[in-house]
Amino acid sequence: MGEVDAAETPARKIEDPSALNVDPDNGERLYKSAIIHTKQGTTYRMVAKMLPIGKLDIVHYACDLLPDGTPEGKRRVNRILAVLPQRFDSEIDYIQKVAKGNGEEVQSVWVHDLTALPSLIAQAHSLEEWTKKMAAEINRKPS
Repeated sequence: MGEVDAAETPARKIEDPSALNVDPDNGERLYKSAIIHTKQGTTYRMVAKMLPIGKLDIVHYACDLLPDGTPEGKRRVNRILAVLPQRFDSEIDYIQKVAKGNGEEVQSVWVHDLTALPSLIAQAHSLEEWTKKMAAEINRKPS
C-alpha cells in the first residue's frame, strides 16, 4: 500500500458554518440581527443579509456571548438560504419555540435593524457596537 505524502495533499479549507459573508459588489447588504436570551442562560444569535434578488440568507445559532460581544461555543447552527424577508421574524418565533421546547423561558429578544445604514462598513460597525451592548446587558450581574 502506498503512503500519501502530506506535503503533496492540499489542505482542505474548513468553512465556518456560522459565517455570513456579505459582498457589497454583488449587491448584498446586512439586513437585521437578533439576540434571544433565556432566563436559563442560553443565548441565540441570528444575522441576515439581503441578497440582490430581494431575498435573505439567514444564519442563527446558540452561543455564549463574551463581554466584548464575541460569540463563543457556537452550537445548533442553522443556515437558511434565499427566503423572503418575512422569514426573519418567523425564525425569531421558531427560536423561541425551540427554547420553550428545551424547558427554557425566553427572557429578552433584541432586534437590530441595519437596513437604513448607508454602507457595509457602517453596518458592520453598528452591528459590532450593538452586539457589545447586548453582551454587556446579558453578562451584567444582577444587583
